[in-house]
Amino acid sequence: MTDSSHISILRRMAGQAVGAAPASPLTTSRAVKLALVKAATDAAGLVLRVASTADDVGRLDDLLGRLDPGLMLVGLDRQGALAGFVSIDMQLRAAVVEMQTTGRLLDLAADDRPATGTDKALCDPLLAAFLTALPPAVTGTAYEGWVDDVTPGDRLADSRLAGLLLADGDYRVLRMTVELGTGDRQGEVMLALPTLAAPPAPETAAPVVDWDTAFATAVQDAPASLTARLHRFKMPLGQAQSLQVGQVVPLPGCTVNSVRLIAPDGRSVAQAKLGQLAGHRAVRIELAPSAEMHDLVNDGGSDMALPHDLSAGSEMDIMADV
Repeated sequence: MTDSSHISILRRMAGQAVGAAPASPLTTSRAVKLALVKAATDAAGLVLRVASTADDVGRLDDLLGRLDPGLMLVGLDRQGALAGFVSIDMQLRAAVVEMQTTGRLLDLAADDRPATGTDKALCDPLLAAFLTALPPAVTGTAYEGWVDDVTPGDRLADSRLAGLLLADGDYRVLRMTVELGTGDRQGEVMLALPTLAAPPAPETAAPVVDWDTAFATAVQDAPASLTARLHRFKMPLGQAQSLQVGQVVPLPGCTVNSVRLIAPDGRSVAQAKLGQLAGHRAVRIELAPSAEMHDLVNDGGSDMALPHDLSAGSEMDIMADV
């Protein structure tokens, strides 16, 4: 035997085999199995094996409607209030009673019978141990936080009472089937608690908005309608009805500087001057000129030709639209 072979044998004997595969990470299913097996052994001296686990989420009414009437229901309290329940079937609670009273499991399956207060009292140590071992066992799994601060409460008479006492909503259900002893006896335990609420979204600071600036920006982009009014005067209705196309009507006191910009409500917005821009009529905003003698109303004022589409009326405005 070579030296290398001898060293390899020594390492295997010491549990240090070369190239040993790393331990697999703890899954959720494996974590709850280990917690239940440990709790049964420590609290009741009951050796069991978890054959299967199932996880489901559903409404409380649907969950309670599918429960077997022979199950023993025990409330689960959290912070002094009923939060959920755990159910134990006849075979598992009979196995716990047998271990607590005789110290061994019977070879035959137990006969069905209603759950009693004695069953609940004898199963309490197992439930308490399981609920204590479960939170640290599921740290880092999908169950983390789901069973925190949960303790066994009072026995619930039936599923109807459970439905009246429990808050409606979505519940997460953990169901475990266990093998009892060396025979064909199987039991089941089911844990039901509300699903964990989604963590609140981080609050973001509200953006600081300069209201005056934002308001001014919004207003500046709003459409506005103004009318450039060259002159306004009154005439009798009969004279207006006799107007003809091409007729010249005197506009006393009207000049290129007498343009006013008028808002739709009739309010004067600015003083303007009549002119042209790129071949189109235009007005230029400017300061109001000081009043002069020729701006006063007189009978011999300037004349302006009427437009071809002028409508007659008792009061007329001659306007230039911008």
